[in-house]
Amino acid sequence: MCFRPPTVDAGPVKCPQCGAEVDPKADECPSCGAKAAPAPGMPAAPGAPAAPKAPGVPGAPKAPSAPKAPGA
Repeated sequence: MCFRPPTVDAGPVKCPQCGAEVDPKADECPSCGAKAAPAPGMPAAPGAPAAPKAPGVPGAPKAPSAPKAPGA
């Protein structure tokens, strides 16, 4: 929802949540507290980056193989 029309000279606008008249410069509706949406064409703020994944655990070493008998 956006309370800010393309031109501020248009006067009060209606809140899409409760229908109350709201000043176009307002960030939220004084009646129900609904927040104004960002202006069209503006990207939303990026979220916080996620924590990096923990490194993997190395595998256990393999046992040495038994030596082969000669001539076998």
